[in-house]
Amino acid sequence: MKKPFFSVVIPALNEEKFLPNLLASLASQTDRNFEVIVVDGASKDKTVAVAERYKNKLPSLQVIVGAKARLPLQRNIGANAAHGEWYVFVDADTVLLPYCLARLYAYIKGTRVQLVTAWGKPDSEMVNESMHTLVYNMFLEAGLLFHRQLAPGPFSLVYREAFTLVGGYDETLRFGEDQNLSQRLGDRGIKLVIVRETLYIWSQRRFRSFGFFRSSQIYLKAGLRTLFTKKNYRYVPGYIMGGHVYGKKQAVIRRSILKKFENNLRTLLKEIFE
Repeated sequence: MKKPFFSVVIPALNEEKFLPNLLASLASQTDRNFEVIVVDGASKDKTVAVAERYKNKLPSLQVIVGAKARLPLQRNIGANAAHGEWYVFVDADTVLLPYCLARLYAYIKGTRVQLVTAWGKPDSEMVNESMHTLVYNMFLEAGLLFHRQLAPGPFSLVYREAFTLVGGYDETLRFGEDQNLSQRLGDRGIKLVIVRETLYIWSQRRFRSFGFFRSSQIYLKAGLRTLFTKKNYRYVPGYIMGGHVYGKKQAVIRRSILKKFENNLRTLLKEIFE
């Protein structure tokens, strides 16, 4: 059996509502030289059953049920089960445009790149979400200027040998695992390349749930910390994975936790700089 060029690795937890959109977008890809690996983190909903239904449309699909949920752990599990030359790490609420993998193959083939991402667009036509995504794309570009590269979790590609070289994702992290991996690759001389085309749809559900202003604060603080110290937060209270956290009740609880985190951080910064 011919080995695939891409291995699409999808960590999932209680994603029965969002995962089908991603799997349907993979089934519609114009380039078929890929396999799909869904790594479930012991979901309590129908995530696994929903994924299994796509095996007819995605013959190379593997569904792995893990013992616990954690993004870096699940991504590493998927990579260990993969056969492709390139790992394509995507979140369960991401959607790939039909030409995504074909364009990436055309771009990568014959080059020496080993770490790649691309521009994304939001999953709505709301002005604030479009502006947020534009700023985020610009942030990725700015990171290259300051040698603080970031291949973001929602959509990133890593060459198999490069991923193995740095030991994959740091499984102790609960936040910023994508920045951590990107920076460790950069420290080995593996530079991020941004394909300046819109190739995927980036879900804004986390920002809607947290509140755009509060979410932006978290990412801004994390970005500034990375810029000046090369380090990221290892954990942010209330920042957890899983489709189950986007109900109204959970959103209210999470906003309360994050507000407390912000107040504590503000107090700490005041003590440091005054």
